[in-house]
Amino acid sequence: MNARDHRLDAAKGVLILLVVFGHLLEDLSNGWEDGAVRLLLTVIYAFHMPAFVLLAGVTAKAKRMTERILTFVILLVVFQCVYFAAERYVGYPFDWSWVEPHWILWFLLAMVWWTLTVPIVERLPRITLAVSIAVGLAAGLLLVDDDQFSLMRGLVYWPFFVLGKVYGARMIAAVPRLPRLSRWAIGAVALVPPVLLFSVDLGRQWLYSSRSYDHLDATGLEGLLIRAALYATALLLTVALFGLVPDSAGILAQLGERSLSIFLLHGLVVIGLSPAISAIFESGYDRPVQIAGIAVCAFLAGAIALVVSRRPLHWLVATPPKRAATFLTSLVPTRKQPPLSREPARHGV
Repeated sequence: MNARDHRLDAAKGVLILLVVFGHLLEDLSNGWEDGAVRLLLTVIYAFHMPAFVLLAGVTAKAKRMTERILTFVILLVVFQCVYFAAERYVGYPFDWSWVEPHWILWFLLAMVWWTLTVPIVERLPRITLAVSIAVGLAAGLLLVDDDQFSLMRGLVYWPFFVLGKVYGARMIAAVPRLPRLSRWAIGAVALVPPVLLFSVDLGRQWLYSSRSYDHLDATGLEGLLIRAALYATALLLTVALFGLVPDSAGILAQLGERSLSIFLLHGLVVIGLSPAISAIFESGYDRPVQIAGIAVCAFLAGAIALVVSRRPLHWLVATPPKRAATFLTSLVPTRKQPPLSREPARHGV
């Protein structure tokens, strides 16, 4: 067995904490309308999902692909039902759909599409990377609704999946070898682009990567340039993350190793806490209350991640779907190779 890459797990740990933190921040009364909160959300959303997709590409394999895809499909169906029941219970039911993954569940369906491309990436890595970048940039020209089949995000984030598959492992290994001062300098420089995005008040829908350029009131050329800038920003921040995370089996690595359960279960907790979080600013809004609101969300993000990553919960989320996928795959007969024929020896005349 190969030893786990603690730096990769630690990076996933940081990213999953940012996912939870970002969703909690969005539930604050002013959310994206508040200056300090919007700055934090801009930094988080500028790279956390592209980086997560890149790391998914690092560990993607064509081996047992049917089983992997079935696992994602089973998780999607189960948690679509779970989230529907949860939101119906709290009084905010969404319209049921088999083709529109609810909220965070878009990632599961997108993983199906990305996994299907793995054999092509393994056969033609550089060509597929170039094609994926072109497709990701051009996706915004399509007049499609992202909610259906996770199509828009699937196309926009595909280049990061391919990049992770082709170069991700080398990036994770190479960046930490740089001198410490250089790594910290990259981290400082990487914060400049999201601050610029904040200063120009780029709409949050751009950071969600879920709408067409037309929907975002941009011409085709403007959309392509903005999307390219967002790609560069996400990549720079991701590289900075690789240079700063520790290579140790600490709490971050543990959270990263169990990021699937955190990702799928934290949304249920956020739904339950949403009314209380939204009420933070109801008694008034000033700087101390603002700082307190951010601090509360940061504390809750860590607490939620620790709770839902407990071994029994992680086993419940990760193991039964995988076993079910293995069982279903075993029911499909495999094509047996015909035995090699043994021709009689031919003697020369």
